[in-house]
Amino acid sequence: MSNTSIRISRGTIVDPSSPFNGKTVDLLIEDGIITSISEEVSSQNVDIEVPAENCFILPGMLDMRCQLKDPGYEHQEDIISGTDAASFSGFTALAVHPTTLPITQNKSQIDYLLKRSEEVVQDLLPIGATTEDLTSDDITEMFDLRRAGAVGFSNGDKTYPSSGALMRALMYSKEFGGLIMSHAVDEKLAQNASVNESETTIHTGLRQQPDLSETSQIKKEIDIAAYADAAIHFSHISSGKSVAIIREARQMGLKVTCDVSIWHLIFNDSAVLEYDTNYKVTPPFRTEEDRKQLLAGLLDGTIDAIVSDHNPQNIENKLVEFDYAAYGINGLQSFYSIYNQHLSDDIPLEKFVELTAITPRKLLGQEPINLAVGEPANLWVANPKREWIFNKQTNCSRSENNPMFGQHLVGKCDFVVNKAAYVNYQSS
Repeated sequence: MSNTSIRISRGTIVDPSSPFNGKTVDLLIEDGIITSISEEVSSQNVDIEVPAENCFILPGMLDMRCQLKDPGYEHQEDIISGTDAASFSGFTALAVHPTTLPITQNKSQIDYLLKRSEEVVQDLLPIGATTEDLTSDDITEMFDLRRAGAVGFSNGDKTYPSSGALMRALMYSKEFGGLIMSHAVDEKLAQNASVNESETTIHTGLRQQPDLSETSQIKKEIDIAAYADAAIHFSHISSGKSVAIIREARQMGLKVTCDVSIWHLIFNDSAVLEYDTNYKVTPPFRTEEDRKQLLAGLLDGTIDAIVSDHNPQNIENKLVEFDYAAYGINGLQSFYSIYNQHLSDDIPLEKFVELTAITPRKLLGQEPINLAVGEPANLWVANPKREWIFNKQTNCSRSENNPMFGQHLVGKCDFVVNKAAYVNYQSS
């Protein structure tokens, strides 16, 4: 993008931290830096014109829970395909979880991800493994991982192997501000089940997981974090009871944060009744009341962020009986469309920006985005009217495990820029 000038014309800025919030502007970018924001129509000659009438200019989103599968599982996703899918929804940063082969648990794996980050629009933010091989009672060299560039620590979709391992991780990481992220589930109660335990699913014949498997683990881990006087972040919570537990903990002043996947905000456990394995996720979709309580938790500030929970799977992992299928949805590319079509009436766009761009950066210790003159351009243009069909021709990912695949969707990123690199979908 060297020496390239770009004008985004007549777009409405939506960013509660910007003095231009809610205003329709012309925004000029030169060499990756915002050089002008004006409510007046600009006449300056530019290399690239991005018409943005009836569109929104938003700070780039950060996905706190993303699996890119590279290295090791490139047949499911690689860095290029995953970041292409992310650009399609306006993400400019991805917190990449350690579920690769080799697992992200030493400096070389951190270096690999940071080096690949130089090739793409997104900032790739490594999440290091909390315990060795994601299964051991022994914690990793977290301080060394932090110095190498890890922004947080997680065991991916695995529960911490013991209370002692979690305690040691919390006590050690708090000394240098490393955020511990938890996939909270009591695996003895969950029993590798496929769906929620409810009246809706009782007749399916599928293995069922009670919400107790999540809530009991969250309670225990909150107690451990309180004892350690350390911060803990619960990833992709699924239950209304979990929201209530976390809300109470926060009211007590405990250092507890959490996120929810966008899928748990639009689906309930009736989605699995057709036995479509694209609806098999961990944690499972819960009841309609749970879904409503998750939305309420977002709006009252109990839940801090919305994530894609991007977990691409090759077709062989999904084209089997439901109980034997892999968990996960390929969630990056359709993220904005899902919000635009299904959630925009419940979650105002300004709140959506807070949940996807502002708070995730605070939680992971990243610099905030400033849509201001003299600042690096880290933003995207959201077109709520742009229609597209999610199919083999438009799919950026190497995987297709998304329940919206084959459908007509509305809402798309028109333009995204970060690190003096950009993708202009208007010209494609």
